[in-house]
Amino acid sequence: MPMAAYSMAIGIPETIMTIRRPSLVLVAALSLLALPACNAAGGGQFAARPSPTAKPVGVVTVAEARKILARWDSEEKKAELDRAADFTGAEAGLLAEITKATALLLRALGEPVETSHEAIVKPRFAIPAKGAADPPWFMADFTRKGAKYWGQLIFQQTSDGWRVVARSSTSTKSRIPAPARDGNGLATVLAPDAKTGLPASPRQIAQAHARMQATFGQDPQARRLFTADAKPRVNARTLKDQRQSLRKDLKWNLKVGAQPTQELFTLRAANGGALIWYGLKLKQVYSVTPGAGWIAFTDRPSAAVSHGKRFNKKAVMSEGAIHLAVVGRSGQVQVPTVYHASFSITGS
Repeated sequence: MPMAAYSMAIGIPETIMTIRRPSLVLVAALSLLALPACNAAGGGQFAARPSPTAKPVGVVTVAEARKILARWDSEEKKAELDRAADFTGAEAGLLAEITKATALLLRALGEPVETSHEAIVKPRFAIPAKGAADPPWFMADFTRKGAKYWGQLIFQQTSDGWRVVARSSTSTKSRIPAPARDGNGLATVLAPDAKTGLPASPRQIAQAHARMQATFGQDPQARRLFTADAKPRVNARTLKDQRQSLRKDLKWNLKVGAQPTQELFTLRAANGGALIWYGLKLKQVYSVTPGAGWIAFTDRPSAAVSHGKRFNKKAVMSEGAIHLAVVGRSGQVQVPTVYHASFSITGS
């Protein structure tokens, strides 16, 4: 769900204002196997001859990946038809939290939970070699019949089977760069702290995004990593404007906390860059100043999440997001897409 605008009302005297929210492989090395030396009857020794190197295999085959993708689609549809009761048959981790929170919000607003389940077309898979990542994972990139977007899913092997743990989508005019493939057609996974050919490691990029939000864009080192239209910079500017409006018009303060989650999946791109999916958990903390009145979130989504409550002293908005960062040839980082939900708005 995109991060929408929301409005606040303040009491004593009552004022209403609208605030724009942020639109919120390594291939495993294989040892050469040598045949044991043999002692001939005459006592002579024969030199061991290495066996041919085994060809690396992927964590799944393309045929298996297609079946896993089809099963995910079926499980997602089943969960939607079951009033969004449980998405754990299709997803896991932060993503499952986001999807369920989004579905519950849609139900509360009286809007349909169902998404498109038209036929999946033009799928391509980035499948790393076995042993490249623990737990194993792979990426599916596809569109649907009649759709105007490309969807990307990260499947990871869990104790319950293959589950989607990260996702993103781009318009049909801007499909993500093709992942790099080795001579065996397998995708190259980059470790969280790998930096070769990149302006920063995948983990550092996720951390820089978190700092951009927490500092309202005032971290120069983090800001330099991202293009001007990347979501970390755009969102930081929006948060900065929001904080200024709150102070001036409502006499409330705003602090933002952001923390990367365990979700971090990186593929080397064929153009030498990288594709990085990562999770963030965020908290926006609103606090009153002396003499200020109450506030309330009055747009329909935020009012539903906060249950229409008025806050006199403090309000805390908890959110989660999965981002896709694209590192290009220039070395700067684009963050074109986010999958986001508000989990709760609480306070006193």
